[in-house]
Amino acid sequence: MTDPHVKEFQASVTRCLESPSFIQDFYDRFTGASGAIREMFRNTDFVHQTQAMADSLYAMAVAVHGGPDNLARLDMKRLYAKHQRMGIKPEMYDTWLDCLIATARTHDLQFSPAIERAWRKCLAPGIESMRTGRPFKT
Repeated sequence: MTDPHVKEFQASVTRCLESPSFIQDFYDRFTGASGAIREMFRNTDFVHQTQAMADSLYAMAVAVHGGPDNLARLDMKRLYAKHQRMGIKPEMYDTWLDCLIATARTHDLQFSPAIERAWRKCLAPGIESMRTGRPFKT
């Protein structure tokens, strides 16, 4: 992956996570996207989930920049298994990404079409790994 995309993505993630309501706004948007997603999160501890989401975004920011032995990349297999147990359907990742980007657009004051492309390019390998269970590749 090209360095400018990674740097733009990492900087935007940092700006978004500086906004105290970013993750809550994302989950409001995401759980409002469908009844199936809302039901999946019905009994969720959002204090824990908020930290897990922040950790996941940081991990993805590290994973896209590191090599094949990067710990963030190696953790994708565990996350895939967890998502399978939760019953997450492959098509939900498209909704997740669209909701995440829509939320980033409202929280990152520097958000632009180029930054949106960086988010999509940097998150695509991890999303594909979550959909298929195959190793994370860039």
